[in-house]
Amino acid sequence: MSAITLHLPILIVLIPFVAAYLLPVISYFIEGWARRITLIAVGGTLLSALMLLAEVAASGPVTYHLSGIAPPLGIAFETDYLGITISVVILAIGLLTILYAQDPITEIGGRKTVFFYTAILLAVGAMQGIVICADIFTLFILLEILAIAMYGLVALGGDGRGLLAGYKYLLIGSAGSAFILIGIGFLYISTGTLNMQLMAEILPPISSSWTVLAGIALLIAGLSTKTGLFPLHIWMPDAYAYAPSIAPVISTLALKAGLVALIRIIYTVSGPVITVDQVPLQSILALLGALAIVVCSIMAIRQIDIRKMFAYSSGANIGCVVLGMSIGTLAGLEGAILLIITHALAKACLFLCADVLLIQAGIRTIFQFRGLGQTMPYTMGAFSMAAISIIGIPLSGGFMSKVYVANAAIDSGLWIYAGTILFWTLLTALYFFRIINSAYFDEPDQRTRPHDPRRMNLIPIMTLAVASILIGFLVEIPMDLIRPAAMLLLPGGGI
Repeated sequence: MSAITLHLPILIVLIPFVAAYLLPVISYFIEGWARRITLIAVGGTLLSALMLLAEVAASGPVTYHLSGIAPPLGIAFETDYLGITISVVILAIGLLTILYAQDPITEIGGRKTVFFYTAILLAVGAMQGIVICADIFTLFILLEILAIAMYGLVALGGDGRGLLAGYKYLLIGSAGSAFILIGIGFLYISTGTLNMQLMAEILPPISSSWTVLAGIALLIAGLSTKTGLFPLHIWMPDAYAYAPSIAPVISTLALKAGLVALIRIIYTVSGPVITVDQVPLQSILALLGALAIVVCSIMAIRQIDIRKMFAYSSGANIGCVVLGMSIGTLAGLEGAILLIITHALAKACLFLCADVLLIQAGIRTIFQFRGLGQTMPYTMGAFSMAAISIIGIPLSGGFMSKVYVANAAIDSGLWIYAGTILFWTLLTALYFFRIINSAYFDEPDQRTRPHDPRRMNLIPIMTLAVASILIGFLVEIPMDLIRPAAMLLLPGGGI
């Protein structure tokens, strides 16, 4: 392994953080470079992550000890198949999103642009750390950096509603942070270490201790708040609806990083504990996941605001990810990880389409889509492809993810959950097809003639739309990384 490769795990975390530190300084002397610096930093981080992905695919997980000190005294980053795969997905979508962004972003005004991109860089750096972190307290710090960046991004919304949504997000997120910190304290008292792997080795003999059980319960409750798992998703609709341009996409990626953290806590830290009969953690999470699917889908049908509809749709997808990981089989975990990827691609595309519609024509509600298939053919084409993936129409990325989770439920005798996924597909089709039907079969509004954005804005949107469909046809490519990731996480390698 070369010297550069050896340090790649810390580089993918540090590059965005260093850029976030330098951006305000450079912008003080040179105006108008905030977006360019962000593009260079995220592009450089993506290049480093791809090099690391190649190393992991060739030689297996790469462990990095900060300052050269191994745990339990030092801080470790474990770049395994799960972490590096999600890292590349987050960075690739993040780069496309910044390429799409208007310059300057009219909703926030030129004076706040530097703060806007600084917050994005902080969020990207924190997400990179979260998905590869092997130390539970470092995970907490990175979650807090991510949360502070996201509170700021949401509050930058163009009117008072954005500020109120950011405040609501802050209040609920702070409660989640308190749960996580107290949970870490309980586990540290019980095990004497903050390293996840060492913690997992110490926990089995003391797994019935109430301190351990309370610590794990608080950790999972806190992470459920951060990831928007039902019923702790109430901050999401307003945060998504009133955040400024591209911030909802960054928020979607932040949820994916949080789901990876939840997977690590459940499988790496508490894996031995959840197998005991007195803690039916998997059953509780599976039930919450199924409830999230049904309740959030019904709430999505009732929404008029397109961004709020997407927020509730995301809540249903998070429920299915949690359901898949809670089944506890290789297929279930594979489906959950695949759904994280396919949903990130499709939902990022949908939020960018919603951004275009808002900027080009002031369209915010589902009743304003009449005839847009004629006046904005490329935007609505991308919207329809992403919607097809979210619905789960056969051969799309979303379909393949749902098939994995549904098959895992059937193989485990959990037929009700397989039925829930089928019901979810019908509900999702209901709220997306009413929009697509109006766009392609209603006459356009003659008072306004919106048009597609310029090519530079359209390319990222179309790339995400095509990827959200194509991943279903080429599903074995991501599965080559997802399968070993799931086998490493499951006790006994998923055998």
